Amino acid sequence: MNWHQSGWDATSKYCQPTETEARPDCKPAADGQVPYGSLPLGPYTSRLSTRPALRSYYANGKTPPLDAVKAVIKQFVIHHDGCSTADMCWNVLQNERGLSCHFLLDNDGTIFQTCDLALMAYHASEWNLASIGVELCNRGDAKKEPTYYSKHGIKRDVKPCKINGHTILSYDYTPAQYDAFIRLARALTRLLPNLPVEYPQSSPGVQSWETLPLASTFSFAGYIGHYHLTNQKWDPGPFDFKDFARKLRGAFCFPMFPKIVAGATPDAQPTIPEQASDLKAATDELYKANEQRADGGFFPVGPWGEHRLWHGGVHLATRELAPVFSPFPGRLVAARMGPSSTVGSTNFLLMRHDMSLGKSKVQFYSLYMHLADEVAQKPQAAWVASDAWKKLAKSGQTVLLDEPIEAGTVIGHVGKAGPEELSKAQLHLEFFSIAELFADHPSSPWRLVDGTAGGRFCDSPEINDLIDGNKDGLLSRQELSAFYSGAGGAGTRYLVTLHVSEWAPEPRWSEALRVPKDFKGLKPADIDAMVAEQITPNLWWTPEVAQHCRLPLDGVVHHYHPVSFVGWFNQELLDAAALAAGSGKDKIDINDAREVPPGITDDREGAGMLSASEVTEDPCNQKLTLQEMVLGFDAPECGPQ
Repeated sequence: MNWHQSGWDATSKYCQPTETEARPDCKPAADGQVPYGSLPLGPYTSRLSTRPALRSYYANGKTPPLDAVKAVIKQFVIHHDGCSTADMCWNVLQNERGLSCHFLLDNDGTIFQTCDLALMAYHASEWNLASIGVELCNRGDAKKEPTYYSKHGIKRDVKPCKINGHTILSYDYTPAQYDAFIRLARALTRLLPNLPVEYPQSSPGVQSWETLPLASTFSFAGYIGHYHLTNQKWDPGPFDFKDFARKLRGAFCFPMFPKIVAGATPDAQPTIPEQASDLKAATDELYKANEQRADGGFFPVGPWGEHRLWHGGVHLATRELAPVFSPFPGRLVAARMGPSSTVGSTNFLLMRHDMSLGKSKVQFYSLYMHLADEVAQKPQAAWVASDAWKKLAKSGQTVLLDEPIEAGTVIGHVGKAGPEELSKAQLHLEFFSIAELFADHPSSPWRLVDGTAGGRFCDSPEINDLIDGNKDGLLSRQELSAFYSGAGGAGTRYLVTLHVSEWAPEPRWSEALRVPKDFKGLKPADIDAMVAEQITPNLWWTPEVAQHCRLPLDGVVHHYHPVSFVGWFNQELLDAAALAAGSGKDKIDINDAREVPPGITDDREGAGMLSASEVTEDPCNQKLTLQEMVLGFDAPECGPQ
């Protein structure tokens, strides 16, 4: 229910009658009414403000464009209000404290939106600039007021939580509240591309129950509790961020079934096993699909099964039209669908993933090439029904999208690649990132190889010397096949190779293939014909695509063995979960619960929701262009100093 329907309009500078308080005793002012409660910053009438990054639009009498609003919002701060009803919360915010919050979520699951998300509500002090917030209706401290609900005949579960070392007995949220908030978050995931379904973690996949270091609170993107921002707060108490994220993210899985499963039901998923031994066995099967059953398409060299050409992914041999799954939650940012060319399918999907691994932010891309035409499939992947695809789709053309995809979702089906006489059902799977990932991660097995100097060809002795048996400086089909079908391939599985993508048109392919001795047996005309027939139809990394997808224009990125990436990332999550369970940190003895300590409050008190800087003009981000804001850039003077 929005402010037009409920009348709960946070943009109003006047107090408003509520069921809680029919005639609030507010003080008149020249442009409205001053809230009647204690105002540490002095009297004021505005319960919210414009966001600094968007103020130039309002100053010119315009409404900020949607893309600009999307670029700004990167945090969703979750509070509990310490009140009995959303009406009481609204009364405290609007009439008593002069504060605001974008959403109020009542006990029965009713959601009240009090202002446009483009506006900066006063709910989280210094973190208001880039956040939206919700007040979940909950009295909070069940130790202090054990009969608060029961004396009115209301059953409310209690749940202990341990925040910043304090064990607190809290009232839990109602099933209707949990369900409604999941629905709200799912809707916002579609609208806000810079608000990933992430939460603060103490180790990979383990929720943090402590206040984060100050710098981390500003750089974090995702869903975050008030107590994560300041140790003077304990809201939202027992809210389980990990379970919340799990319900929104979907099921982490492999991109395809490691083994063909006979009689699998249509809704079957190749989910990640819970046991490390099963995860390793499944990962080994995917290695075999490339190293033993594919004719080339190795990592990090050998896209055609010979030569020193860089290859940023792997070819996984399987049956035609086998389902392809999104292994992680992310956003589908580009797609191309259409009939096959003379060298097989040129269809692809590109996804961007914004995640956390423990305390580290992780952004990477996954690419799925040589797919069957999804438009012709029955049933189709859900993204085909999106409004953007229906509006923009043209056969054989790259379409720029921004569709949220849950992990475990079928996104496509395996097509065929290669000229007709050599055509084979296979998936080209590729994982890459702009910045190097995991360099600071404890016990990281990943090792960087900088291949930018060699252009499209690998000139790294670290790689070539492993494969080049006769030491002639070339990589033959026999050498590559023997290396990867034997035990040698394991030596390249954890390399991070930095080089230009094969999907980028520059440096020009025809010119690049003329220089090295790898193709000295071909005439220039033959090279041009080969490029036109086998390479050009697959290219997609244009300036327009790069700008939309937030990719570098030159096509130089870090590449990872995709099977190793999926296996290792999920193993890290399993290890962290086992370590947390073994440490006993997650165990809370309800007998240790005490009342909330003095000096720590929830939002009923109103402290820590508004800072002095928010009632003044802020020059932050005024120099940014709209395109820079859409790409998520920060002005150099922004953020904590």
